[in-house]
Amino acid sequence: MTRPYKKMIVLSGLAVFILLGILAARPPEEEKPVYKNLKVLSKKISDRDMDYVMESFGVQLGVNCLFCHPSTQIGYQFTIDYVTDKLENKRIARDMLRMTMQLNKKYFNIKLNRAMTTRGRIWCRTCHYGKPVPILPLPKSKI
Repeated sequence: MTRPYKKMIVLSGLAVFILLGILAARPPEEEKPVYKNLKVLSKKISDRDMDYVMESFGVQLGVNCLFCHPSTQIGYQFTIDYVTDKLENKRIARDMLRMTMQLNKKYFNIKLNRAMTTRGRIWCRTCHYGKPVPILPLPKSKI
């Protein structure tokens, strides 16, 4: 009476070990970067952090996505090309981002990471005050 149960237990255990061996031998799936053509921001930036950075650019400069990203319209279909570097504003924005990273590190000892999860003392609003181009002379700082 105990013999059939022993065979079932042994076969079940063997099947479990084979299944675990197959799962362990499988190479882990690599995460592919979602965003393309990122040169300053981290290629592994989360959707949430990317949305935050882009929205903060828009608010602090008083612009929308089309300021840096060209659009096309075919009929009623409207698309924005986030990858291309066709517009000069996008290239300038990268330079400005590099500059703010350097200023925060040099003068405030704040190292902004490339995923922009840390915040610095100097950011777009420091000079732009909600305008696409800084208004000169800059207002006196209250620091």
